[in-house]
Amino acid sequence: MTKALATYFATIQDMPDTEFKVEILEDGPIKKVAVNGKIYEVDYNLGGDTIHSIIMDHQSHGVQISNAGHNIYDIKHKQDYFQVQVINELIKMRQSHTQSVAAGRQIVTAQIPGVILKVYVNPGDEVKAGTPLCVLVAMKMENEIKSPIDGIVKEVYIQDEDKVAVNEKMMIIE
Repeated sequence: MTKALATYFATIQDMPDTEFKVEILEDGPIKKVAVNGKIYEVDYNLGGDTIHSIIMDHQSHGVQISNAGHNIYDIKHKQDYFQVQVINELIKMRQSHTQSVAAGRQIVTAQIPGVILKVYVNPGDEVKAGTPLCVLVAMKMENEIKSPIDGIVKEVYIQDEDKVAVNEKMMIIE
């Protein structure tokens, strides 16, 4: 099997317990994409701001794709409508890590080097697990950092436009 150039995980709003693993295997005029292990050859063209012409198995499909925010996309194809959340491997890894080990006092650190785009919380704020804390921009991608636990923000060591290094302490939540 070819090593994936990029891997994403997609869930459909109406099917939250079903996850699709999407791997980009080859990039070029015709992309080779694996969805849950099944390989497709895909060609697409952008026909406007949100209209995409996607050719799969020698059939053309007109699909409207709109960004609904926070890695969520509205997709319309003929009479069908889907709301899909797409996350990359880093976010998937972070989610699985925080879901399995988060308990007690948490020190939120930068998992990758980057620049803080926006800090959403202040010391004393009450947060729930999954509450967005800040946005870290790395490799031209915005990564929303979320609270691993329910708790109170005790310390905030970052502010908008700060540069952070790997494992740099950003916040403490208790």
